[in-house]
Amino acid sequence: MNISQIEEVVKKLVVDVNAGSVNKDEFVYQLMAAYGHRKTTIGRIKSGERNLADVTGEVRAKRHVYFKHCQGNNVLSDIDSMKKQPSVTREKIRFVIATDFNQFVALDTRTNDTLDIEFNDLGKHFDFFLPWAGMEKAVYQGENPADVKAAEKMARLFDLIKADNFNDDNKHDKQALHNLNVFLTRLLFCFFAEDTGIFKQNQFSGELESHTKVDGSDVAEYLNRLFEVLNTPKDKRADLPDYLANFEFVNGGLFADNIQSPRFSTKSRKMLIESGSELDWSDINPDIFGSMIQAVVHPDQRGGMGMHYTSVTNIMKVIEPLFLDELYAELENIEDNIDPKLKPSRLRKLHDRIAEIKVFDPACGSGNFLIIAFKELRKLEMEIIKRLQELGKNDNQDDLFGAVGLDSSFSRIKLSQFYGIELDDFAHEVAILSLWLAEHQMNVEFKAEFGECEPSLPLKQGGNIVNNNAATFDWATFIGPTESEVFVLGNPPYLGARQQSQAQKSDMKHVFGNVKGLNDLDYISIWFVKASRLLGKFSKLHAAFVSTNSISQGVQVATLWPHVFKNGADISFAYESFKWTNNAKKQAGVICVIIGIKGKGNFPKYLFNNDFRYKVSNINPYLREGENVFVQQRKRPISLQLPEINYGSFALDDGNYTLDKDEYLSLISENDLTKESIREFIGARELLQGHKRYCLWLSPETDYSLSPSINNRIDKVRKWRFESSRKATQKLAETAELFAEIRQPDVEYLAFPTISSERREYIPSKYFDSKVIASNQIYVVPNAPLWLFAILSSSMHMSWIKNIGGRLKSDYRYSSSLCYNTFPVPKLNESHKEKLSEYAINILSSRESYSDRTLAKLYDPELMPDDLRHSHKELDSYIEAIYRQECKSKSTDHLSLLLEIYSKLTGGQNA
Repeated sequence: MNISQIEEVVKKLVVDVNAGSVNKDEFVYQLMAAYGHRKTTIGRIKSGERNLADVTGEVRAKRHVYFKHCQGNNVLSDIDSMKKQPSVTREKIRFVIATDFNQFVALDTRTNDTLDIEFNDLGKHFDFFLPWAGMEKAVYQGENPADVKAAEKMARLFDLIKADNFNDDNKHDKQALHNLNVFLTRLLFCFFAEDTGIFKQNQFSGELESHTKVDGSDVAEYLNRLFEVLNTPKDKRADLPDYLANFEFVNGGLFADNIQSPRFSTKSRKMLIESGSELDWSDINPDIFGSMIQAVVHPDQRGGMGMHYTSVTNIMKVIEPLFLDELYAELENIEDNIDPKLKPSRLRKLHDRIAEIKVFDPACGSGNFLIIAFKELRKLEMEIIKRLQELGKNDNQDDLFGAVGLDSSFSRIKLSQFYGIELDDFAHEVAILSLWLAEHQMNVEFKAEFGECEPSLPLKQGGNIVNNNAATFDWATFIGPTESEVFVLGNPPYLGARQQSQAQKSDMKHVFGNVKGLNDLDYISIWFVKASRLLGKFSKLHAAFVSTNSISQGVQVATLWPHVFKNGADISFAYESFKWTNNAKKQAGVICVIIGIKGKGNFPKYLFNNDFRYKVSNINPYLREGENVFVQQRKRPISLQLPEINYGSFALDDGNYTLDKDEYLSLISENDLTKESIREFIGARELLQGHKRYCLWLSPETDYSLSPSINNRIDKVRKWRFESSRKATQKLAETAELFAEIRQPDVEYLAFPTISSERREYIPSKYFDSKVIASNQIYVVPNAPLWLFAILSSSMHMSWIKNIGGRLKSDYRYSSSLCYNTFPVPKLNESHKEKLSEYAINILSSRESYSDRTLAKLYDPELMPDDLRHSHKELDSYIEAIYRQECKSKSTDHLSLLLEIYSKLTGGQNA
């Protein structure tokens, strides 16, 4: 069901309950049905099989709802009592609801959002329960102060260590810097270990303070010896003093290499001890802290100290549709639809499945995506084990696991299932450490739930994390042969074509070869192409990456996506454009998409928009439902009804022929010749902002020696062009009095700006007399009919611009070859054109009522006059009706309709 259908059903349910045609005891079941709960699930709850409540008027179903039909005026006290019940947490109930059918109160246990309304207003707030329909709202978590304090403290310690150990001679020594990176990760582990039970409380910082000199002169020697001890099993240690012998054996590779610790001073020793003793490292979040600590070794990234990591909420946007939703759906299916006798074997089969999964982030940074994936699989595993234990108790089996050779005290999700590639050496080291910390934290949770867990020490292999260039590294060889599911994910570097270094351009060529359009592709394209190539090597591969939305619009679509699709990929799910934020004070504001790809097949595909999910038949590279179409640049309009469009004229004059207001007034006072030679000059800025600018519009037949000012400017242009390094510009010195490119119409023309603010709902265009000179910053259509003005002023045209056109930063950049010439227009009859002309006149008349305002102000979304907006909306409705007559699709999305017509006009070809 879509949102509109759900809203109508909920509104009708309220009416039916009030009218008595739906019994109040049936209300909660009807409410669940409105959001798409399966009839079988509702039937089992209704029959009592799945209703865990033992009080009349209450319904309690695992993971779904805890509902109470309240008596009297006790709604608020009842829901307070209900949400305190241990069963709400234990049974992972999503919504707690209490109502007396006058007042309606609800709690979303995941987001902690509450609803307190009159029962009759439920239809207005139907979206509160949309998670039941698979449409989740984003949950944003607050910044953890412990992470920030620890990172800031470590940054100060790092600066002191560098000052004590690095100078101009060795500050670029890669080996020395690598050794320092490893040293810092060892410190981080020790700080974390002494606060989380791996070591004794305060053991590392306390013994360090007790057994080193205040001036720091022997700290390096002490740490070297300690790290050697941490790498030596207890039964192989020689006689040691207790303060060293009491440390546990760590191993795991972290302390394996013989790396000398840096020198310390009085100040840095004090900071080292304070970093351990004054901070509680048990509250550190490895998924967040890892990225924050990266800023320690990159001082230029320290602003905010938290802006360089990906929030858990955004990581879940990738992980959930990539694999987690499907795994939980399987668990749900086992719970609801499997014969009880078969449940243990099905649960074990699901457990086997997740124990074989491989998760790979080929741009892993400090490991955020891998850490969250690891934690989520461990949480799912705990759910499976709990249900197996419940079944064992119900069947009077003391050891359901032992019967099949499993040990419930140990997790089967291992760090060795997780793979990462990272170019930055320190980030790579931190990723390994962060995975270890995450494993320990999950072991603690496991022990709290089941009473015991695998010991934390000695450390095991901390994931397969390598320091390498993912662009050139062989992913398939790295992962190794496997029949298991492989999930590739992450947030790779974006880097537009103009921001790439020579090394990155070389990476692009390494992956793509000499393909046409390579110089227009973002760097992130590498990850999508390399992931699609893995489809031929791994039969159960599914990939998803975060990207800027530029790869799903403009010229990049027709260059990138054919390479992805030819490798046998389909887009499996996609989040349409949204603002990418994190938990930091200074949030990033990049407009991003998330795109999943997997091998072609008949599997569910989902589009996410504003955190709502829609099932669709196919997702095209513009991230819309519809066939795979690639819009390519054209020299002439694809819709033959459209007249040709072109730039205005280009001066190429080093600023000598363009005049501001003061220059204009000075020149016209000289003589009649200068007056005749000056014209109003219109570019995008003048068109939109109303600024006045002028230009010299000269003729080769006129003798300008009578005007010293003009003659002087001509001489300057001639000299400037002649001295150019380009031969074509030198040739233009022969006609120095003329603009380099002259495309001025000799009739009235429609002017359309090349650049316009992203804030505008419409890009305004305007008619000008032929005497007003159009610059190359606007597009020009001579003798443009009013119906064309209407088409270009519509929301349908804006949908094409937003998704097909390019951007200058975030502003719309209009292109004749990509926006105008490709714009699909249904065949218009004379009646259509006449009606469109009427709507155009209405818009122009509305504007005329505000002739004192610039187009920029008239089209500012916060300032746009109501009558002008109304005129545009009337036009939009009429144009949409024309398009709908032409399309088979019932989609409400404009771009889907436009792409369908585009495909028809190109004969179904990607051209």
